Amino acid sequence: MSDPHQRALEIGEAVAERWHNRHGGTAIEVPIGVVAALALIREKDPNGPDLKGQILAQDGPQMIAMLREIWSMHWMHRPDLIDRARILHEWLNDDVDEYRMHAVRAVAETALKRGLFDLTAHEDPFLRSATDALSPVMMCLRSHGARQGLGEYHTPAPVADAMANMLAAGQVMEINLLVNEPKAGAHIHDPTAGSGGLLRAAAQHLRERGHEPADFQWSMVDIDQIAAACASVNAIIWQLGPRVTVACADSLANPNAVEDAMKEARAVFEHRDEVLGKAQIVATIRRTQQMMEQVPSPAA
Repeated sequence: MSDPHQRALEIGEAVAERWHNRHGGTAIEVPIGVVAALALIREKDPNGPDLKGQILAQDGPQMIAMLREIWSMHWMHRPDLIDRARILHEWLNDDVDEYRMHAVRAVAETALKRGLFDLTAHEDPFLRSATDALSPVMMCLRSHGARQGLGEYHTPAPVADAMANMLAAGQVMEINLLVNEPKAGAHIHDPTAGSGGLLRAAAQHLRERGHEPADFQWSMVDIDQIAAACASVNAIIWQLGPRVTVACADSLANPNAVEDAMKEARAVFEHRDEVLGKAQIVATIRRTQQMMEQVPSPAA
């Protein structure tokens, strides 16, 4: 693979250009959400069906249905992270008009033809975590003025990789990684996470030393809703494990942002379990009805 960071930047630039050329509008959460959903897809068998070709062959309504299914499927497993990312997919809850449908399909086509799956579709989480594919998309879609207003500045992925190694060596800031022997269960935290680039680099740092990121606790805070949403999706893509918390807050104004987000996550899981419980009851009733309908009626 060519430099994954450069490839991610090229994808971001191409997606932004295609969205604006299609006059997609100011709702940049839509194209970011499209790329995020596609980035959640795994190609488990590289010799299997051509996923990219299958997706590109879809028409507008089929594309929208697929995106809804991707988000719904991942909500079943990680409702906390998908709920934090809701700005990227809540537009799918409404009727999507034909104009937006064409823009959505154009974004998907551009991202896939530019090589998104080369970055994100690997079964191996180490390869899948080689770069942050969402950050350049978010940054390219936003105007320079909007980024300044949010206090948002992109940390280039190679710099993030270098910083992770330096932080591990010096145990500075709040990313506490020991160079020789990281301790499982340690809490790795970034109070101004953006889309999570520093934690991606930290996770790769751990994997290179034979550790599983899932054995650690991770938390990210960012004041920007779209950045926090991207961080949530990235936590799934990079397979950081079950103990990941993403908060959308000002970490300086609210030092308890992570704890508050944990409470919100517990509530979301409870809601998920309640919904699934009701769905199972409905499914059981339907199966029973079908069985009753198949029972032959007694002879008259």
